[in-house]
Amino acid sequence: MRVFRTIASVPPGWDSGSLLLTLFERENYDPNGFPMKRRAVVQSLLAIPAAAGLPVSARAQEAKPTASANRETPAVSTTGADAAAAPVVRTFNPAQFSALRKLGDIMVPAARGTPGAVACGAAEFLDFLIGASPADRVTLYCSGLDRLNREAQRRYEKPFGEIAAEQAEPILASLHVPWSFRGPDDEFAKFLLAAKSDLLTATVNSREYIDVVSQRRRSAGGVGQYWYSVE
Repeated sequence: MRVFRTIASVPPGWDSGSLLLTLFERENYDPNGFPMKRRAVVQSLLAIPAAAGLPVSARAQEAKPTASANRETPAVSTTGADAAAAPVVRTFNPAQFSALRKLGDIMVPAARGTPGAVACGAAEFLDFLIGASPADRVTLYCSGLDRLNREAQRRYEKPFGEIAAEQAEPILASLHVPWSFRGPDDEFAKFLLAAKSDLLTATVNSREYIDVVSQRRRSAGGVGQYWYSVE
């Protein structure tokens, strides 16, 4: 075995120790007796990770952000859009939306300290949901809300959104028809049943409702899920 010739060394103070870079004269042999050329030695040296060649102090500075960097990236608090501004009604006209809010107040009122459909913004959510629904669902709601206003105007000479809950009883009489598996044949009765189910579901899945209920029952403390209109 021939003697190695040292051509360079890394200065002291590096965590990898003193690394000797050697090249062989002409064609040398490694300790196992296999021929090794200068090109192979250089390639093996280039394969050493660059991080191993960094001083400890330099790597510590890379891993730890400076205080000035922390000051330049302040933590910004965020909030939901519906908590900062009122949602925009897009699917229903003002008369239809007013009738839907009144219907929610009658069908899902506030009870035992829990908020009702109006306080939970159920009508606002349904305006978004129905607007993103198939055309037949939109038609069912629009025609049903128009029917509510026509009936209220015919009976009390005012829109449905302005009448009292007692006055709405005869208009909503089809809700008292016994349930059947096939469901009602009348389109207005179909609308009332669909609206009742949707208003109730939107209410109990709203943030306002969850915030109240989660403070009362230990079993509801981890609910934390509610429907939110995506703009």
